[in-house]
Amino acid sequence: MSTSILDTREQAPRSAPDPTLTADDLVARAQEMIPALRDRAAEVDRERRIPAETYRMLGDAGFFHILKPKKYGGLELSEHEHARVAMNLARGCASTAWVFSILSSDNMAILSFPEEVQDEIWGDDPYATLAGNTNLNPKATARKVEGGYRLTGQWGFCSGSDFSEWLIFNAPVGEAGEGHMFLVPHGEAETIDDWHPTGMRGTGSRSMAVRDVFVPERRVQATKDTVRKLAERRSLHPTFDTMWATWPSNGRFPFASCAVGAAWGAAEHFADTVGSSTRVANALGGAVRLADQDYVASEFAAAQGDIQMARLLIEKRSFEASQRARDRKESTEADIAREMRDNSLVTRTALRSVQQIFSLVGARAGSAEHPVSRAKRDVEMISHHVTLNWRQAAVRYLGSVA
Repeated sequence: MSTSILDTREQAPRSAPDPTLTADDLVARAQEMIPALRDRAAEVDRERRIPAETYRMLGDAGFFHILKPKKYGGLELSEHEHARVAMNLARGCASTAWVFSILSSDNMAILSFPEEVQDEIWGDDPYATLAGNTNLNPKATARKVEGGYRLTGQWGFCSGSDFSEWLIFNAPVGEAGEGHMFLVPHGEAETIDDWHPTGMRGTGSRSMAVRDVFVPERRVQATKDTVRKLAERRSLHPTFDTMWATWPSNGRFPFASCAVGAAWGAAEHFADTVGSSTRVANALGGAVRLADQDYVASEFAAAQGDIQMARLLIEKRSFEASQRARDRKESTEADIAREMRDNSLVTRTALRSVQQIFSLVGARAGSAEHPVSRAKRDVEMISHHVTLNWRQAAVRYLGSVA
């Protein structure tokens, strides 16, 4: 058993957010939070976790209720709002935006399980969240017993698990080793403090392990059945349009939004400070103002313009995905391939742009606590995520249009 270092799970449950909150309200709240997130970003990077206070702020703002049905106090908003909130939070702190994006997105995984499981998770606490890792661990074991399974295994990259009340793991079942999703209370798992990356350090993406933990049948289902189960559960939440979204969803840009938002934040910092910034003129000394250099103007204008194009593409594609869900239209292969391409494309754009800005800052950007240094490391780390593989996305996209 383990207890998170920054445990919020023992606090008294809160009432659900104001049900009249609108999409614009949520985006405005994310924007209002940016200064506080910037003030804490260096600490988050050093401590390798977001503060409990920040996590509480995310919940109080209603962000974890964006993709949640009304039955459990949710706001029943869309992937478009999810993407916009993530992008704005990342302007202040990419790690905070990532934790939000993961825990908010994982609401949809919960909704694929039976109603009794949804009640078990959210019935007494509408703020409960789910972290974990949905990649199959072939070394894990799930031994069938009466009423369920005994699960043993370890899963890495469990972003947001510092705070989540629940965990989801993918383990093989039966002779064929078919992947199954297991929902486990956080208190029945062990945290392994092995998260020491160069970027996105504050996501708390540590490994979690379970040792011979009993998981009842109701909290286990075949991974391949997730899409079908989500479709079956639509009748439980008939007014929640996002139940018709693709799963896993590229339309909400869960990871690319964090990359673009981080680059956006770096561009804002550079614009705010360039007027008073200098660089050493040459090897013999002296100084030049960055704002007086033509090359700085040219490089920054290009980088900032590329970031803006990436932002607009995320907003357009996430809106289109949300509109399909509102219209109860299933996404086609062409839709999915285009979204995968664009997730990868905007991340590549963000990476190139933040690297350009980093090169303009000069030696000062070598400090780990410099905002542009942190943004560069964060975007570089995000760019390696499996869902943002440009070559794979490009091949799939070509196949969808050829």
